[in-house]
Amino acid sequence: MPAETAKPSERVAIIGAVKTYLGFFTLVVLVVEAVLGALALKTDGQNQLVALYGMLAVIVLLIGVVSFFAYRKPESLLSGEHAPAGPAPGQAFCLAVSGYWWERIVPGDASAISFVEIRPETATASLKMKGNAYTATGELVAVWETVASCVNPAESKIFYYWEGHHPARPNEPYEGFGELSFQDFAGGLNSGTGIFSDSNLTDMKSTTRKSVEFRRSTSSETTLMQAGDPRQVAELVRGKLA
Repeated sequence: MPAETAKPSERVAIIGAVKTYLGFFTLVVLVVEAVLGALALKTDGQNQLVALYGMLAVIVLLIGVVSFFAYRKPESLLSGEHAPAGPAPGQAFCLAVSGYWWERIVPGDASAISFVEIRPETATASLKMKGNAYTATGELVAVWETVASCVNPAESKIFYYWEGHHPARPNEPYEGFGELSFQDFAGGLNSGTGIFSDSNLTDMKSTTRKSVEFRRSTSSETTLMQAGDPRQVAELVRGKLA
């Protein structure tokens, strides 16, 4: 519809729909193209040729402008507003809680402890958790990892579904659901509490529900666990469960 015949309400709707720089450039091109197209239809000879060349020039200019922004400031093509400084709340929480942790069943279970890695999954704005569980003697008794998770940054919570197995019994897969809540003390997330369900898929009647506490691993503990020396790992685990 030509601009001069558009109703006021339609003009407002068109203007309101322009929310990005790319949308603005496109609107300008459409208006200019409409004007030049009208001139080309109403003129002939040299004036008509000028109008046609003008239409081509506007298109080339738009391509140049969009290419410039795509190379120098690609985010400006997606949003006409300035993005807030720093990561989004969900990303900030995922980064804050990422790292290595000790997971211990409470209250007072001295039979096993897990060394857990939490890392951000930027593609899904969620987290990946992988854990190795050790007995009181430092022997690796189970391995597990999350296959799905979601976060609630406003409440510093993680909800997840996990799968795992015992190396000594590989034909007995385990799975369950869990929820973790982290506490922010002194500007950092260094502890948390939660619950999870534990189901032996070969015996569903064995499903249990357990409470856990999370404590962040120190850098020296993380280095020792990643080195994987059995004697040192066993000694550290025994100290954690003492």
